[in-house]
Amino acid sequence: MKLLAFFALAALVHGPLSPFLPTAFEATLLYYARFYPAWLLALVGTVGASLAEAVNYRLVDWAAALPKLAALRTGKSARWSVAAFLRAPFWTTVLVIFSPIPDSAVRILAPLGKYPLPRFLSAVALGRFPRLLIIAGSGTLLPIPLSLLLLASGVIVVAGFVWRRLQRAPDRDASRAAAERRTYVVARVPGAGR
Repeated sequence: MKLLAFFALAALVHGPLSPFLPTAFEATLLYYARFYPAWLLALVGTVGASLAEAVNYRLVDWAAALPKLAALRTGKSARWSVAAFLRAPFWTTVLVIFSPIPDSAVRILAPLGKYPLPRFLSAVALGRFPRLLIIAGSGTLLPIPLSLLLLASGVIVVAGFVWRRLQRAPDRDASRAAAERRTYVVARVPGAGR
């Protein structure tokens, strides 16, 4: 039953809602390493994450076909990014999925570049399995107390919320400054106060 929950969690945190879920999957993996062998967790986690990536691929492909998003897809930076990705799509995906680099870019570029889904999922699995195996293996070799895992997960979640908040702050400040400049200009125009 715990392994089924781990599978569902792997699929959920790597699925379409992943940008909105500030989760620490690695901490969950370290917790489960107490109950199951590292290779089994890596295998189940890879299958769950790959299933989620197949859903992500189909959703991005569907969204990219919408007329309202066509302009974004055909823009200069999107075309350049897709062309760069398609120079080595398989190994780029493996490297990004294996590394701590956020994988949102390959999730979007693969369907935009019409990179075949089976090859994309193979690259995802090839990058995800060793990453999960290393993390689960380190959890087996060095058991981390549950309280420390919970604390670390909480810190990661809070840091994610703070980071998002800080990213939005410059936009609000710029909007506020622009509104103040417009107000100042209107106040200075002769006859504007009548």
